[in-house]
Amino acid sequence: MLAALSAFERFLMRWTMRAAMALLVLACIVSFYQVITRFVFEEPSTWSEVTARSIDIWMVYLGVAVAFRQGALITVEFVHARTRGSTRIALVAAITGLSLGVLAVIAWAGWQMVGRAQFQMLAGVDNPFTGEGISIAWVYAAIPVGAVLSMVGLLARAAEEIAAVRRHEPVSTAPQEVYEV
Repeated sequence: MLAALSAFERFLMRWTMRAAMALLVLACIVSFYQVITRFVFEEPSTWSEVTARSIDIWMVYLGVAVAFRQGALITVEFVHARTRGSTRIALVAAITGLSLGVLAVIAWAGWQMVGRAQFQMLAGVDNPFTGEGISIAWVYAAIPVGAVLSMVGLLARAAEEIAAVRRHEPVSTAPQEVYEV
């Protein structure tokens, strides 16, 4: 069962990172288009700025989930490096618990924002298939989605650290590459 959960988590984080990378490429393309239309053709695009901003928001919230998983966020190295055994497990549990609490508040507040903004439309952007506006709730949805994915990454990282401490292996606090793109 634990192996299946671990495989699912690796699959989820791999695709989360791939999506964030694809969004980075797309944001660059849309931003370049905005620069060309504004400064070369002197006819600024009405949709590209808000689209690039929306893509950036999704990219950041997906990327932070992978950063949680890889342990690439700021840590207190001084304290972390000097703890061993059950003290290290308690430290990891405390940090994980606090981080989960913050992420839960972010997910809940983000979900509330999605609900409040569902009838507001993005300015200057129309759905190419229907011609109607696109709800800004799709942009705000990045908040709860990113928070939940961050919780998954955080729990997986904490489980790895605790398992390494129990096996008496040295635990590296440095970010590690665990995904192939």
